[in-house]
Amino acid sequence: MWWAGSFAAVAVVAGLSFSCTARVVLWFVALAGASATTVTLAAGGTPGQVAGVAFLAAGLSAAGWALGRSARVRGARRRAFAAYASGAAAVPGLAAEAERHRLAADLHDTAAHRLTGIMIGASSALHVRDGRLTAEAGAHAVREGRLVVAELTRLTELDARADHARLADLDALVAGWPGRGVAYRRDAGDVPPPIAALAVRIVREALTNSRRHAPGVPVDVLVREHGGRLVVTVTDQGRGGAAFDAGSGCGLAVLQSEAAAAGGSLEAGPTAVPAGCGWRVRAVLPLGDGGSRRGRWWSEHVRNWAPVVLGVGIPVGGLLVPDPGDVPLPGKELALLVPLLILHALPLRWHLARPVPALAATLSLYPLIELARVSGWPITPGGDLVLWCGWIELIMVYGIGVARGPRGVLAPLAVGSTVGAALAWGPGIVGNRFAAWAVLSAFVLVPVVIAWAAGVLLAAGRARRRDGAAARHGRLRERAALAERARLAARLRATALRHAEALVAAGDDLPVVAARSRAALDALRDLLGELRRPAADDPPPCLAGIDALAVRHGVLVTSVGERRQMHGAVEATAFWAARELLGHDAPLTVTYLPEGVELSAPAGRATRRLRAVAEAAGGAVSARGARVRVWLPA
Repeated sequence: MWWAGSFAAVAVVAGLSFSCTARVVLWFVALAGASATTVTLAAGGTPGQVAGVAFLAAGLSAAGWALGRSARVRGARRRAFAAYASGAAAVPGLAAEAERHRLAADLHDTAAHRLTGIMIGASSALHVRDGRLTAEAGAHAVREGRLVVAELTRLTELDARADHARLADLDALVAGWPGRGVAYRRDAGDVPPPIAALAVRIVREALTNSRRHAPGVPVDVLVREHGGRLVVTVTDQGRGGAAFDAGSGCGLAVLQSEAAAAGGSLEAGPTAVPAGCGWRVRAVLPLGDGGSRRGRWWSEHVRNWAPVVLGVGIPVGGLLVPDPGDVPLPGKELALLVPLLILHALPLRWHLARPVPALAATLSLYPLIELARVSGWPITPGGDLVLWCGWIELIMVYGIGVARGPRGVLAPLAVGSTVGAALAWGPGIVGNRFAAWAVLSAFVLVPVVIAWAAGVLLAAGRARRRDGAAARHGRLRERAALAERARLAARLRATALRHAEALVAAGDDLPVVAARSRAALDALRDLLGELRRPAADDPPPCLAGIDALAVRHGVLVTSVGERRQMHGAVEATAFWAARELLGHDAPLTVTYLPEGVELSAPAGRATRRLRAVAEAAGGAVSARGARVRVWLPA
């Protein structure tokens, strides 16, 4: 009955773990464990038997959880990876769309601003017919036209991308800014490209607004690194930022949202001293991962501690609840054996994160047991520990094969020799113990090497499939992006840039200046209308597709940390989770951390589908307060 009940319990928990969320499984396990111990107590069981039933219930539940969850995660990752691989056909369109939106953002707040000012100035001078105003308008047109030509030329360069941005771009921006009233100082070295690109946009917008609303006043630009953050400050002596909110495509609201999503802040307002006599824009942007630190999820604790519960619960429960006819162990022997079993299984907690130290800690028990036994302690021999719990070493060796590949070849040798020595120096072995050690080590080495080789082969197959799909995506994305940049560059050179060069060549001929600036602006507007039109096809399920998905929803997505390519299954799952979060039309933050990716949004409450998507991939969802966070391990 015990055996039948045990198999039934494992099967039920495995089925629930495969099909239900972790909360449902946890409630069922707690209820089943309480019921089993209550029945044992009501049937007249001893305290030891009640404790044994509790240990067995915990161990069997952990076994069912491990079987069900591993099957669910494997199936979910296979489906996600298949979706990621099959989405390769849509990657070129996604890369082209990303290039279009990047160029649209640059055009809207650089050349379009200047061309509008040139056209308005020239038209006004033509209507007023004032000699001084005409001369000023002509000089302004030539000066601004040269900047337009420089900016359009930069945008037509094939390597002008946001992921290549540097703080040196700020030096070029300020050096080429019209007028001599900008005092610039930079006390910061290299920073991540996304942070550098955001800093350049903030300085450009602040200088543009200062020049528009307080022309001719001195402006101070200070960029420095302080406490792991980049501090950007732009201060003028007039009211240059009074209309900062009304920026045309990159105003205060958007820049503040991007800075906040990156883990920083942006403030704009009158300077404090002297009050009302200046305007300051100050941004504090994080470097690296923006100081983001991931908390531990309770589901991760369950995943990490479930093997320990399994390794302790079943052996200890079997000792405390012996089969009928077996003689129970004396209390003194149990008091020494139970801690030994716990110490043997405890390193399983770290067998995923630190497999080599965990295996070393487990193997170190065997010589300690032999020393204690030789010293006269009534302790269980290490050989008996191997017979009861030898599968723990197999799990650890398998994990080393997955994590370290062929580099972990010494792990099976260490297990074979250590376990062989524990068996050879145990009681009951007569004759030459060294010969017995050699024979037993070779015997133990067979299953250990099989477990290690299985881990190595599995990891190699996964890496081959992952790298193949990632390389294919990367090649398609790079080719499509380069082709789209070349097409847009040719379009710019043939239209807006050609009109801007003619504008500069016209000099003080205001009718030509007005006509050329209007023609260039019309060309830019036509191009912007094309660039901002979302693609008709759905984006492929990958991390890059999240940006295109956000464009369709009209919301902001900001990346924090070093943006990198991950396993295809993780990228597809992150895309599906982002689709659920973006359904609330709230800004989304994607945080890249060494151990995985986290998505967060002020979406209110987590949906059941979102929890199912995350947990099926081995992740978790937290919905504390008004913010939802989704964690997906790499």
